[in-house]
Amino acid sequence: MKRTPLPPLNSLRAAEAMGRNGTLLRTADELNVTPGAVSQQLKTLEQFLGLELFARTDKGMIPTEAGQRLLPGLSDAFTRIRDSIAAATRQDENVLTVTTGVIFAGKWLVPRLGRFRDRHPEIDIRISTDNRLTSFDRDDVDIGVRFGRGGWEGLRAHKLLEQQMLPVCAPSLKDRFREPADIARGPRIVDRLSFFAWQDWLNAAGTDEPLSGQEITFSDGYLALEAAMAGHGAMLGWPVIIQDALRNGDLIEPFKICAPTPYAYWLVSSESRWNRPTVRAFRNWIIEEVKSFASQTG
Repeated sequence: MKRTPLPPLNSLRAAEAMGRNGTLLRTADELNVTPGAVSQQLKTLEQFLGLELFARTDKGMIPTEAGQRLLPGLSDAFTRIRDSIAAATRQDENVLTVTTGVIFAGKWLVPRLGRFRDRHPEIDIRISTDNRLTSFDRDDVDIGVRFGRGGWEGLRAHKLLEQQMLPVCAPSLKDRFREPADIARGPRIVDRLSFFAWQDWLNAAGTDEPLSGQEITFSDGYLALEAAMAGHGAMLGWPVIIQDALRNGDLIEPFKICAPTPYAYWLVSSESRWNRPTVRAFRNWIIEEVKSFASQTG
C-alpha cells in the first residue's frame, strides 16, 4: 500500500504551535524563529494540503474548520514524539561512560569505585580504557580522566592533581640503589610511552652519571609497574599510580627526590555533557576522592 506523502515537519510544527499560541509573535518566540518564518511555514503547509488552516483576524490567527480537524491530531502526534524521546532518554540517563587509561583505571580508579557506587546506586557506570583523546559526542562517552598539560580544544577540563616523578623499586632492590647515580647504572625499567625520561630525573637529582647498565622497556605503563613490583629494576612513577603500592609495601622510594613536571590528571568532557546529572555526580565524587588522596600523600 502506497503511503501518502507527508508535508515538511517544520510546517507541521509551526501549525501545531500556532494552534496553541494564537499569534505569530508568540509562536515565533516558542520556535526561536522570526514571525515571517512562521508565516512562510504555514503558507507551505496550506499549499501542500490545498486548505486554509488559519483565518487572519484582528484577534490573531483563528483555526478554520479544516484547521480544527487537523490540530488535535498534530498536538497528539508531537506529544507522543516527545514522550517517546523522553522514554528513550530515560533508558540511558542513568548510564555513565567514563574513559581513562588502563593504568589509572586499574591502580587508582577501580579500587575506589565502590564508594561511588555506594553513593549513587542508581547510576550504571561503564569504564572504557583508551589512551587516545576521545571525541566525546561522537563516541558517546560522558567524561574522561586524562593525563597531560590540559588545554584540549573544544573540551571542558578540570585539573585534578599535578604530578611529580620519582623513582621506585621493589624492597628487594633497596641495597642496589643507595644514591641517585646508582639509577644511572641500572637496572632500570622504561615505559616507552611515558611523558618523562630517566635523564630528566637524573638532571633534577643533580647527577651527571651517564646512563649505563641494564634496561627493560615496555610499551604499557601497567606492565612497567608490574615489572617494578616484581623486582626487575627501578621505575619512574607518578604518585597517583604508585601510592597504593608504596602503602602496601610492594614498592619503596629509594630516594626522596621528586622531579617537577608540567603534567597533571584532568577531568575532561564536552560542553554538552559537562553538566549532565550523572557527569556532575561523578565529577563531585572524584574531586572529593582526589582531595582525600592528596591529603594522605602530602
